[in-house]
Amino acid sequence: MDGLYLYGIVSFPPPLLQQLRGLGESPVFLVPHQDLAAVVSRSPLSPWPVDEAHLTLHETVVEEVMAARPILPIRFNTFLRIKEAVIALLDERAQAFRSTLERVEGKVEMGLRVLWEVPGEAHAPVDRETKFGGPGTEYLSRRLRDEERQAGLRAAGERMMRDVHALFQSLAVESWLQRLPTDRLLFTGAYLVERYRVNTFREGVAKARQEFSHLSFLLTGPWPPYHFVNGAHDATEDTLGA
Repeated sequence: MDGLYLYGIVSFPPPLLQQLRGLGESPVFLVPHQDLAAVVSRSPLSPWPVDEAHLTLHETVVEEVMAARPILPIRFNTFLRIKEAVIALLDERAQAFRSTLERVEGKVEMGLRVLWEVPGEAHAPVDRETKFGGPGTEYLSRRLRDEERQAGLRAAGERMMRDVHALFQSLAVESWLQRLPTDRLLFTGAYLVERYRVNTFREGVAKARQEFSHLSFLLTGPWPPYHFVNGAHDATEDTLGA
């Protein structure tokens, strides 16, 4: 049984400027309702494989649409059975979709990952109780040292992250950060940047590389505003999203 695969939400009109093909080489089209439309293609209702080829094709459709107009991207493998269900979604979430489209208009997302050299573990001297205690005492002492090290690592990471992030705050309208997702990764960030300031943001990252030469910066984008769509990824929670 076939249904409709969703890529994102846009304002309507105008129509799509070019013929796009989505997953399964199916033509991409709009399902409009009042001043909104869903970007869809026909598809079997079974989830597509989560691999590079299919993820890239999904993202390509979203990015092609983004080149001409704001779009609220919807998560990979989201389906609705019939056109009427798409219209019901647009009607139910109309106010939220409109306000978010207005918020991201003329803006793109820039992704940034910052890696650091984890500070070396301090080798605290072993106190007499630890040295001469039993296995239980040694275990508790190791636990205490591990907790102290992690607390120190988090504090040092927070300070470093604030210093780096401060360089980009004036270059972006909004930001989203994930702090210390791993010991090696200081933070991963998403920045909502006005399209005309993308090169300025890149220059800001180049400046940060010089100022923080001991850190590694990985800049990607511009992307659709995946992190700034007020839950548009999950706006279709009653659909057949995988």
